Amino acid sequence: MQQNSSSFSKSILPLFFLFVLVNSLLIFFRKSMNANHIDVWVVFAANCILFVISILSLALHMQAAHKKTPMASITNVMLVTLIKLFVLGGAAILYLILAGPGRSVYAIFVGMVLYLIYTFLEVSIAAKINGNKH
Repeated sequence: MQQNSSSFSKSILPLFFLFVLVNSLLIFFRKSMNANHIDVWVVFAANCILFVISILSLALHMQAAHKKTPMASITNVMLVTLIKLFVLGGAAILYLILAGPGRSVYAIFVGMVLYLIYTFLEVSIAAKINGNKH
């Protein structure tokens, strides 16, 4: 069990570094983002949601890697990507409805770019995990 915990900790390091990097950039470029009508808090919320979902996703990937069939890993990647899309899509729609006319559409676009980056990184890590197991 200790090996799995250590392996999981090593696997999430790239996600953690991305999370910290994005939050650092948000702090550093806060004034210029606000000047360009990009709500920093919306991007921060998207980053937090993506980070949490990606951690949960990697835990599922590690469980699927222990199964005998490689199809479990493929199904897991598709399922997690779908869950992430629905959670973020729901959050975006909720934000757009609740924010009213003061909403920041550009922040939603930044969140979509973050979605692509997190998904690419997550799939890369999952492929590495599955490559080591199978």
